[in-house]
Amino acid sequence: MVRHITLLLTILFLTVQSGYAQEKTVAGLYNEGLTLLKAKDYQGGLELMEQALAKAGPDDEKVVGLAKKNGAVAAYNLGNAQRKAGSHDAAIDLYNKGIELNPTNSSNYEGIARSQEGKGLKVEAVKSYLAAAAKGEAEGKAKKAASRQKKAETMVGKLFVAKAYTDAIAAGEAFLSIKPTGAEVHYYVSRSYAETGNTDKAVEHANSAVSNASAPTDKYFYALATQLEAQGNKADAIGAYQKITGEKYKKQATYKITELGG
Repeated sequence: MVRHITLLLTILFLTVQSGYAQEKTVAGLYNEGLTLLKAKDYQGGLELMEQALAKAGPDDEKVVGLAKKNGAVAAYNLGNAQRKAGSHDAAIDLYNKGIELNPTNSSNYEGIARSQEGKGLKVEAVKSYLAAAAKGEAEGKAKKAASRQKKAETMVGKLFVAKAYTDAIAAGEAFLSIKPTGAEVHYYVSRSYAETGNTDKAVEHANSAVSNASAPTDKYFYALATQLEAQGNKADAIGAYQKITGEKYKKQATYKITELGG
């Protein structure tokens, strides 16, 4: 008899608890999720944010906005854990979930770029870094935006240095399709085209490097001059060599001017 009563009480207790769980409000789910996020339980926190969003109605607009923002932060942290473990596809899925929750959070865009870079998808990564930079600018995070753009630019340079000229051209052209005034990228693309024997394209991008630079450097003029020379355009090549003033290229430029009859 005692055992029977105990069993009934247990069932009653579980039923009450179940009913209580089902009656949690949107705000209650959000607050529990926020507590987990503060404790760095990003998985549990994200799940509760999603539950709050699924249960939300027209009167829960404020909580919905907060749940989306914090859910995106949770997705970013979970994505980082997957990326650092080498699970780039899983990381990208989480970053995309974060973007779906809060498209204005630039961190998830950068996370995608990092995972694409980790997978060796250089062209895609360059585009994603620039997308992250644009989102950072929209957020008012100028330093982060500049850092991301520099990362994309550096990737093109590294491909050139590694003699992966075709990849450097592809990544560089992807960069320039979004940021056409990138002087340093024009320079690396010019050098890469030169290495693949496409002199006309090399001259085109060397000219763009010179015209887009706030203060054109000698290496831009030297790249332009050598490719103009390769085209057989001696007069313009001499003109470009004459604009070189620094010690690094001056001796060779002077020799070239004399050799070309300047």
